Amino acid sequence: MRIGIVHPGQMGIVIAVSLHNSGGEVFWASEGRSGATRERASQAGLQDALTLQKLCELCPVVVSVCPPEFAEEVAEQVASRSYGGTFVDANAIAPERVQRMAHRLEAGGARFVDGGIIGPPAMTRNKTWLYLAGEHAAEIASYFSCGPMEVEVLDGPIGRASALKMCFAAYSKGSIALACSVLAAAEQLDVLEDLKRQWARSGPALPEVESEISRAAPKAWRFKGEMHEIAATFQRAGLPAEFHQAAAEIFRRLEEFKGQEKPDLKGVLDTLLK
Repeated sequence: MRIGIVHPGQMGIVIAVSLHNSGGEVFWASEGRSGATRERASQAGLQDALTLQKLCELCPVVVSVCPPEFAEEVAEQVASRSYGGTFVDANAIAPERVQRMAHRLEAGGARFVDGGIIGPPAMTRNKTWLYLAGEHAAEIASYFSCGPMEVEVLDGPIGRASALKMCFAAYSKGSIALACSVLAAAEQLDVLEDLKRQWARSGPALPEVESEISRAAPKAWRFKGEMHEIAATFQRAGLPAEFHQAAAEIFRRLEEFKGQEKPDLKGVLDTLLK
Protein backbone atom coordinates (compact mmCIF):
# COMPACT_ATOMS: atom_id res chain seq x y z
CA MET A 1 0.00 0.00 0.00
CA ARG A 2 1.26 3.47 -0.89
CA ILE A 3 0.59 6.09 1.79
CA GLY A 4 1.33 9.80 1.61
CA ILE A 5 2.32 11.95 4.60
CA VAL A 6 1.51 15.67 4.69
CA HIS A 7 3.78 16.98 6.32
CA PRO A 8 6.53 14.88 7.94
CA GLY A 9 7.46 16.82 11.06
CA GLN A 10 8.65 14.99 14.18
CA MET A 11 5.28 13.30 14.75
CA GLY A 12 4.76 12.71 11.04
CA ILE A 13 8.02 10.78 10.95
CA VAL A 14 6.80 8.47 13.75
CA ILE A 15 3.68 7.81 11.67
CA ALA A 16 5.80 7.23 8.57
CA VAL A 17 8.13 4.80 10.34
CA SER A 18 5.14 2.88 11.75
CA LEU A 19 3.59 2.63 8.28
CA HIS A 20 6.89 1.53 6.77
CA ASN A 21 7.49 -1.07 9.49
CA SER A 22 4.02 -2.46 8.77
CA GLY A 23 4.74 -2.96 5.07
CA GLY A 24 3.67 0.39 3.64
CA GLU A 25 5.44 2.36 0.92
CA VAL A 26 5.52 5.90 2.31
CA PHE A 27 5.67 9.06 0.21
CA TRP A 28 5.88 12.78 0.90
CA ALA A 29 5.99 15.95 -1.22
CA SER A 30 9.12 18.11 -0.93
CA GLU A 31 7.79 21.12 -2.84
CA GLY A 32 8.06 24.21 -0.63
CA ARG A 33 9.36 22.31 2.40
CA SER A 34 12.35 23.29 4.54
CA GLY A 35 15.79 21.73 4.54
CA ALA A 36 15.16 20.28 8.01
CA THR A 37 11.99 18.55 6.78
CA ARG A 38 13.84 17.19 3.75
CA GLU A 39 16.54 15.79 6.02
CA ARG A 40 13.97 14.12 8.31
CA ALA A 41 12.18 12.58 5.36
CA SER A 42 15.42 11.31 3.85
CA GLN A 43 16.60 9.74 7.10
CA ALA A 44 13.23 8.01 7.53
CA GLY A 45 13.42 6.55 4.01
CA LEU A 46 10.38 8.39 2.64
CA GLN A 47 10.00 8.53 -1.13
CA ASP A 48 9.61 11.96 -2.66
CA ALA A 49 6.53 12.53 -4.85
CA LEU A 50 7.80 16.14 -5.32
CA THR A 51 4.35 17.78 -5.42
CA LEU A 52 1.08 17.37 -3.51
CA GLN A 53 -0.69 16.73 -6.83
CA LYS A 54 1.58 13.78 -7.57
CA LEU A 55 1.27 12.54 -3.98
CA CYS A 56 -2.52 12.45 -4.33
CA GLU A 57 -2.24 10.59 -7.64
CA LEU A 58 0.18 7.99 -6.24
CA CYS A 59 -1.33 7.29 -2.81
CA PRO A 60 -4.72 5.71 -2.06
CA VAL A 61 -4.24 6.91 1.54
CA VAL A 62 -3.05 10.37 2.62
CA VAL A 63 -2.32 11.23 6.25
CA SER A 64 -2.27 14.86 7.40
CA VAL A 65 -0.06 15.75 10.38
CA CYS A 66 0.52 19.48 10.78
CA PRO A 67 -0.01 22.33 13.27
CA PRO A 68 -3.76 22.62 13.99
CA GLU A 69 -4.06 26.09 12.47
CA PHE A 70 -3.12 24.62 9.06
CA ALA A 71 -5.22 21.45 9.21
CA GLU A 72 -8.19 22.79 7.28
CA GLU A 73 -5.96 24.38 4.66
CA VAL A 74 -4.21 21.05 4.05
CA ALA A 75 -7.56 19.25 3.76
CA GLU A 76 -8.78 21.84 1.29
CA GLN A 77 -5.61 21.51 -0.81
CA VAL A 78 -6.15 17.75 -1.05
CA ALA A 79 -9.89 18.10 -1.74
CA SER A 80 -9.24 20.66 -4.49
CA ARG A 81 -7.20 18.04 -6.35
CA SER A 82 -10.30 15.82 -6.68
CA TYR A 83 -8.80 13.26 -4.32
CA GLY A 84 -10.72 9.98 -4.31
CA GLY A 85 -8.74 7.98 -1.76
CA THR A 86 -8.84 7.88 2.05
CA PHE A 87 -7.84 11.05 3.86
CA VAL A 88 -6.73 10.61 7.49
CA ASP A 89 -6.67 13.79 9.56
CA ALA A 90 -4.43 13.17 12.58
CA ASN A 91 -4.28 16.75 13.82
CA ALA A 92 -5.19 18.29 17.18
CA ILE A 93 -8.43 20.00 16.16
CA ALA A 94 -11.94 20.43 17.49
CA PRO A 95 -14.51 17.72 16.57
CA GLU A 96 -16.81 20.22 14.85
CA ARG A 97 -13.95 21.33 12.63
CA VAL A 98 -12.97 17.80 11.69
CA GLN A 99 -16.60 17.03 10.80
CA ARG A 100 -16.64 20.06 8.51
CA MET A 101 -13.46 18.85 6.81
CA ALA A 102 -14.90 15.37 6.43
CA HIS A 103 -18.00 16.75 4.73
CA ARG A 104 -15.85 18.71 2.26
CA LEU A 105 -13.68 15.73 1.28
CA GLU A 106 -16.50 13.20 1.18
CA ALA A 107 -18.54 15.50 -1.05
CA GLY A 108 -15.70 15.27 -3.56
CA GLY A 109 -15.58 11.47 -3.49
CA ALA A 110 -12.92 10.82 -0.82
CA ARG A 111 -13.22 8.71 2.30
CA PHE A 112 -12.37 10.33 5.63
CA VAL A 113 -10.91 8.98 8.88
CA ASP A 114 -10.70 11.05 12.06
CA GLY A 115 -7.46 10.64 14.02
CA GLY A 116 -6.08 11.89 17.32
CA ILE A 117 -2.51 11.37 18.54
CA ILE A 118 -1.75 11.14 22.26
CA GLY A 119 1.85 10.97 23.42
CA PRO A 120 5.28 12.24 22.34
CA PRO A 121 7.00 11.60 18.99
CA ALA A 122 8.61 8.45 20.38
CA MET A 123 10.30 5.66 18.45
CA THR A 124 9.56 2.98 21.06
CA ARG A 125 6.27 1.18 21.58
CA ASN A 126 3.70 1.92 24.30
CA LYS A 127 4.57 5.63 24.29
CA THR A 128 2.33 7.12 21.60
CA TRP A 129 -1.20 6.19 20.53
CA LEU A 130 -3.11 6.99 17.37
CA TYR A 131 -6.86 6.85 17.94
CA LEU A 132 -9.05 6.49 14.85
CA ALA A 133 -12.77 6.95 14.33
CA GLY A 134 -15.17 6.74 11.42
CA GLU A 135 -16.49 4.11 9.05
CA HIS A 136 -13.07 3.32 7.55
CA ALA A 137 -11.00 3.53 10.74
CA ALA A 138 -10.42 -0.23 11.14
CA GLU A 139 -8.95 -0.48 7.65
CA ILE A 140 -6.46 2.31 8.39
CA ALA A 141 -5.59 0.77 11.77
CA SER A 142 -4.32 -2.34 9.98
CA TYR A 143 -1.52 -0.26 8.43
CA PHE A 144 0.02 0.34 11.89
CA SER A 145 0.41 -3.24 13.07
CA CYS A 146 4.17 -3.13 13.72
CA GLY A 147 4.59 0.18 15.57
CA PRO A 148 6.29 2.03 17.15
CA MET A 149 3.02 3.98 17.16
CA GLU A 150 0.17 2.10 18.80
CA VAL A 151 -3.28 2.33 17.21
CA GLU A 152 -6.79 1.96 18.61
CA VAL A 153 -10.15 2.23 16.85
CA LEU A 154 -12.98 4.03 18.63
CA ASP A 155 -16.57 3.03 17.95
CA GLY A 156 -18.81 5.77 16.66
CA PRO A 157 -18.72 8.57 14.11
CA ILE A 158 -16.09 10.97 12.85
CA GLY A 159 -15.17 13.40 15.63
CA ARG A 160 -14.74 10.92 18.50
CA ALA A 161 -10.96 10.58 18.06
CA SER A 162 -10.55 14.34 17.95
CA ALA A 163 -12.80 14.76 20.99
CA LEU A 164 -10.64 12.32 22.98
CA LYS A 165 -7.48 14.16 21.93
CA MET A 166 -8.98 17.51 22.95
CA CYS A 167 -10.04 16.26 26.38
CA PHE A 168 -6.69 14.59 27.06
CA ALA A 169 -4.63 17.62 25.99
CA ALA A 170 -6.97 19.97 27.87
CA TYR A 171 -5.57 18.51 31.08
CA SER A 172 -2.06 17.38 30.14
CA LYS A 173 -1.06 20.65 28.48
CA GLY A 174 -3.57 22.92 30.18
CA SER A 175 -2.19 21.95 33.59
CA ILE A 176 1.31 22.97 32.46
CA ALA A 177 0.00 26.40 31.44
CA LEU A 178 -1.71 26.68 34.83
CA ALA A 179 1.50 25.76 36.66
CA CYS A 180 3.40 28.37 34.66
CA SER A 181 0.82 31.01 35.61
CA VAL A 182 0.83 30.08 39.30
CA LEU A 183 4.62 30.15 39.59
CA ALA A 184 4.91 33.39 37.61
CA ALA A 185 2.30 35.06 39.81
CA ALA A 186 4.10 33.86 42.95
CA GLU A 187 7.36 35.26 41.58
CA GLN A 188 5.75 38.61 40.80
CA LEU A 189 4.13 38.75 44.26
CA ASP A 190 7.40 37.77 46.00
CA VAL A 191 6.06 34.55 47.51
CA LEU A 192 7.66 32.02 45.16
CA GLU A 193 10.01 30.54 47.76
CA ASP A 194 7.17 30.40 50.28
CA LEU A 195 4.99 28.60 47.74
CA LYS A 196 7.76 26.11 47.00
CA ARG A 197 8.15 25.43 50.72
CA GLN A 198 4.43 24.81 51.14
CA TRP A 199 4.29 22.63 48.04
CA ALA A 200 7.06 20.51 49.56
CA ARG A 201 4.73 19.92 52.52
CA SER A 202 1.39 19.38 50.84
CA GLY A 203 1.43 20.30 47.16
CA PRO A 204 2.57 18.91 43.82
CA ALA A 205 6.13 17.62 43.50
CA LEU A 206 8.06 20.71 42.44
CA PRO A 207 10.84 18.82 40.56
CA GLU A 208 8.19 17.15 38.40
CA VAL A 209 6.40 20.46 37.74
CA GLU A 210 9.68 22.17 36.83
CA SER A 211 10.62 19.28 34.53
CA GLU A 212 7.26 19.44 32.74
CA ILE A 213 7.57 23.19 32.24
CA SER A 214 11.15 22.82 30.98
CA ARG A 215 10.12 20.15 28.46
CA ALA A 216 7.05 22.09 27.32
CA ALA A 217 8.58 25.54 26.80
CA PRO A 218 10.48 24.69 23.57
CA LYS A 219 7.20 23.27 22.16
CA ALA A 220 4.95 26.08 23.37
CA TRP A 221 4.74 27.57 19.87
CA ARG A 222 2.90 24.38 18.80
CA PHE A 223 0.58 24.32 21.81
CA LYS A 224 -0.97 27.75 21.25
CA GLY A 225 -3.18 26.68 18.34
CA GLU A 226 -4.12 23.49 20.14
CA MET A 227 -5.39 25.47 23.14
CA HIS A 228 -7.68 27.48 20.86
CA GLU A 229 -9.05 24.21 19.43
CA ILE A 230 -9.68 22.92 22.96
CA ALA A 231 -11.43 26.18 23.86
CA ALA A 232 -13.74 25.76 20.85
CA THR A 233 -14.38 22.14 21.84
CA PHE A 234 -15.31 23.07 25.40
CA GLN A 235 -17.54 25.91 24.26
CA ARG A 236 -19.39 23.53 21.94
CA ALA A 237 -19.83 21.16 24.90
CA GLY A 238 -21.43 23.94 26.96
CA LEU A 239 -18.38 24.64 29.13
CA PRO A 240 -16.35 27.85 29.55
CA ALA A 241 -13.73 28.40 26.85
CA GLU A 242 -11.76 31.07 28.68
CA PHE A 243 -9.41 28.80 30.63
CA HIS A 244 -7.79 27.38 27.50
CA GLN A 245 -7.87 30.72 25.75
CA ALA A 246 -5.72 31.95 28.64
CA ALA A 247 -3.51 28.87 28.27
CA ALA A 248 -3.00 29.81 24.62
CA GLU A 249 -1.76 33.24 25.77
CA ILE A 250 0.68 31.61 28.22
CA PHE A 251 2.13 29.45 25.46
CA ARG A 252 2.27 32.45 23.10
CA ARG A 253 4.49 34.26 25.59
CA LEU A 254 6.85 31.27 25.59
CA GLU A 255 7.25 31.08 21.81
CA GLU A 256 10.78 32.50 21.99
CA PHE A 257 11.98 29.19 23.46
CA LYS A 258 11.29 27.39 20.18
CA GLY A 259 14.15 25.03 19.41
CA GLN A 260 15.97 25.62 22.69
CA GLU A 261 17.16 22.88 25.01
CA LYS A 262 15.01 22.68 28.17
CA PRO A 263 15.19 26.21 29.62
CA ASP A 264 15.35 26.62 33.38
CA LEU A 265 12.37 27.72 35.45
CA LYS A 266 13.73 31.21 36.10
CA GLY A 267 14.09 31.88 32.38
CA VAL A 268 10.52 30.73 31.75
CA LEU A 269 9.08 32.88 34.55
CA ASP A 270 11.10 35.92 33.49
CA THR A 271 9.74 35.55 29.97
CA LEU A 272 6.14 35.23 31.16
CA LEU A 273 6.49 38.38 33.26
CA LYS A 274 7.99 40.61 30.55
